[in-house]
Amino acid sequence: MDTHNRVSWLRAARRRIRALGGLRLALLVCVVVALVLIPAPGTRAVYAGWSLVTTLLIPVLAPLLFMLLMLDVLMSRVFMTDAEGAARARLKFAMWVNLLAAALLVIRWLPYYAALRV
Repeated sequence: MDTHNRVSWLRAARRRIRALGGLRLALLVCVVVALVLIPAPGTRAVYAGWSLVTTLLIPVLAPLLFMLLMLDVLMSRVFMTDAEGAARARLKFAMWVNLLAAALLVIRWLPYYAALRV
């Protein structure tokens, strides 16, 4: 890939990401944090210090983030019914990004939650 194609591809990607909007980006950043700070399956909860974040707070927030992603998918689909052209494409892109983030969240967190029932 030559430099011109790479630069144009980066500009297009930056434009699409910016088109998602601030709240969706904040939600996606929270999802990335939840994917990075996942504790190992079977980890016991810690009630003090910084370990409280990874062993208690993030496992509680992960299902909430999943539900927010699904709500945003639903609302994007609802708004797509009235949208046309660029607005419809933007909502469709947001919907697929949210579905991808939700799938990653489920795949990465499933072993942790499966270990809780043992």
